[in-house]
Amino acid sequence: MPSNHAAERKTVTQHLHLQRSLFFAALFIVFATLPITNWSIVQAEDAYPRSNPLAGDQAAIENGARLYFKWCVACHGNAADGEGTRFGGSWGYGANLTKFWRGYCDFVVIVLNGRTDKMMPPWGGVLEEEEISQVGAFLETLAAEGSNWTGRCTLL
Repeated sequence: MPSNHAAERKTVTQHLHLQRSLFFAALFIVFATLPITNWSIVQAEDAYPRSNPLAGDQAAIENGARLYFKWCVACHGNAADGEGTRFGGSWGYGANLTKFWRGYCDFVVIVLNGRTDKMMPPWGGVLEEEEISQVGAFLETLAAEGSNWTGRCTLL
């Protein structure tokens, strides 16, 4: 009895080409419609305010201090000056948060997403945005002259 391997191979090959074509067509449609969403920088900036809504709120500051000393102190130090003791010794690798200059919106973005290039992990899955605002409110009480906790987002 003659074999139909060549015909079967041709059918399988045609099926794979069709699947590949459909995949690339779907991918094209997704990328083609992205600009239609019109998510502008202005809308992205509106995701986080230009200043901390909890700044000066004593309860938020106290809870922010508690959260800071739980999650941030190892890298940023007791005085938030970047003199942390992570990995068993003073390594001074954390940013000096008393001289924070990027503004509140960028603070939220950095905390949520981390700065893995600088060994800072993302905290978005650990801290809620309200808690990040509380930490920010605490850090604003430690701000050195010249620090900036207001302004537009530059990281979005």
